Amino acid sequence: MFGKNTVSQKAFPGEVVQAQFFPSQHPGHDQITTRLAPPLDAFLIRFPKVHRVESPLPVLTCVDPDDYKESTSPFELTWDRLGALETWADSPEKVLESWRNRFIFAVEDLDHGHPGLRLPQIGALHAIAAHFSVGKEFEPATIVLPTGTGKTETMLADLVYRRERKMLVLVPSSILRNQIGAKFSTLGVLPAAGAIPVELARPFVAKITKGISTVGHAEAIVNASNVIIATPDILKASAPDALRRLLEGCSILVVDEAHHITAATWSEVRERFTAKKIIQFTATPFRRDERKVDGKIIFNFKLGDAQETGYYRPINLRSVEEYGDQSTRDQRSSLKPSPS
Repeated sequence: MFGKNTVSQKAFPGEVVQAQFFPSQHPGHDQITTRLAPPLDAFLIRFPKVHRVESPLPVLTCVDPDDYKESTSPFELTWDRLGALETWADSPEKVLESWRNRFIFAVEDLDHGHPGLRLPQIGALHAIAAHFSVGKEFEPATIVLPTGTGKTETMLADLVYRRERKMLVLVPSSILRNQIGAKFSTLGVLPAAGAIPVELARPFVAKITKGISTVGHAEAIVNASNVIIATPDILKASAPDALRRLLEGCSILVVDEAHHITAATWSEVRERFTAKKIIQFTATPFRRDERKVDGKIIFNFKLGDAQETGYYRPINLRSVEEYGDQSTRDQRSSLKPSPS
């Protein structure tokens, strides 16, 4: 907690894997091996009443020792010591280093049952990499992806693929701040899509819910996070010196739903982010104030493209008329219409 703002991490959400058991070199211990990457590839199981041994491996014990004698029966293990897991991904710098060369450009092939990223996501990632590969000062980049084509996952993929040091994500509402924050905390569908290993360390995510009052708080947030998520209004409510320190510490600004942010609000933040990397994600190149989203459009996946590739399906609308209080209307709307 920094002021009234939080930084959190879900380093590893867990996974169902096959494991093999072997006698260990340590007396009174068995060893478990998995196909996950270190340090999740090997564990020790300490037998009851056996002295602890010196080992960097995580150590488990059986909740009910009698269960462990029956290898064909399910049994429950509990942590005895975390070993190398205790410091495995305990800082933003370690998380960033663990991402090195771990991103996979897996391409979706639904006809053959292969998960992966969608073609517009792949195209956007390559466009972003190309845009920022030459020079040190960059024109703001705009990515146009229609709703439903995977805009948020493209942000997550870019974070891991290019290993951005500190990403500031600007969203138009507190609801989106919470939704995007949850996505970044788990890295969304990237593991299921095969774009990252399931055991890849998840980032430290800061959600700015109150204006930052001091430079010290801003510096602490920057130092403790990989990703910072805020709304323009919250940034405007921060002390000028604190906001300046926050923006100085970020390597890239990502604007989500850029068409919902007015030009006046956007310009205030952009002016403080001069000469740094900026990406705007939008479903349309026009803002709500009818002004065009500025910046260079480096990738434009049009609505017609999404329709041709089958990302959109026909929708059959059945209207429901119901009177009374709101809860009654909502309940009626959620029920299937009775057969006529």
